[in-house]
Amino acid sequence: MNPKQLACVVLLILIGAMTYTAQIIHNKVASTRAAAEEAETAAITAENERSTAEIQTGVFKAKTEDLRRFLRSWMPAIEHVQTQQEAEQIIELSLRERGINLVRSRKTESKTSAGNKLIPRSVITTLTIEEEFAKVLNWLGDIERRLPTARMKVVQITGGSSGTQLKMEVSFETPIFDLAAADADKKKATPKVTKS
Repeated sequence: MNPKQLACVVLLILIGAMTYTAQIIHNKVASTRAAAEEAETAAITAENERSTAEIQTGVFKAKTEDLRRFLRSWMPAIEHVQTQQEAEQIIELSLRERGINLVRSRKTESKTSAGNKLIPRSVITTLTIEEEFAKVLNWLGDIERRLPTARMKVVQITGGSSGTQLKMEVSFETPIFDLAAADADKKKATPKVTKS
């Protein structure tokens, strides 16, 4: 082979190597551009989803504001009585402060409800009181103020042993709330988002 042919072969090999290298670089640039476009599209989609979720959260907060305000107003009363002993102490304190000494009978029992995790137990208190008319009715109002979550089941009022006395048989149920169990259930129900 003469030097001109050898130079042509070397030149062809060099041109082929350059073309091959250029094609590899072009393919890498194209795949990088495609990946960048996919990432940009994914970022736009994620931003749109975030905006939608933010709007839905705002709408949900607006719709539930009354309910959340109601719950906030009742939270002190709900947290005030957490055990049966606390409910009994509140009743005893109210009787003592109102000066009611003639408690004919008193019965307190605990009632459990397996299906309700928010209110797993309640305390049922049954009292028979015979005292002055004003003291008895003021005591009933005081119980309503101190135990606002209590539900009156029975209230029977009859005349007492004297003209100024009143006999009242009252039975009411005080729920014992378990807010920790409700929060735990809420956390279980909320699916966790994992980053990939």
